This record gives sequence, C-alpha cells and structure tokens, in this order.
Amino acid sequence: MPVLEYTRSKGKGLTYLIEYDRAEYFIERDGVLKKAMPDAIVAGVNPSEATPELMRRMAIADIEALIGMEE
Repeated sequence: MPVLEYTRSKGKGLTYLIEYDRAEYFIERDGVLKKAMPDAIVAGVNPSEATPELMRRMAIADIEALIGMEE
C-alpha cells in the first residue's frame, strides 16, 4: 500500500501519514488513526473508479478541510 506524508497548508500545519490503495485510504497523525475510509462505496465512489490516485486526492482534501477528524 503506498504511503505519503502530507503537511496541511492551513491551521497548525501538522503532518499526516496517508496510506492509500484502490478503494481505500487511512489517515494517521503521530501514530493515531484519524480517519479510515476502507470502502469506496461509503464515500459514494464507484469501486471501479476508485483508483489509488483518486483515494490519495480524497485523503488530502479530507486533511485540508478536516472532514471527519480534528486537527
């Protein structure tokens, strides 16, 4: 599963670890799971369209907007 360190551009500018793959992604900060999207259908994405690239972009959007998590 690919891994990406991403630093939020707003707020406190904290760094998050994103693990992503086809149809799923997980966001951690300081070893604590902040958000899990283990199934693309939950996010309203057709699994056949849920590429790793799309999951990475969705995770980054969640971090920037703090969707479903606290900073």
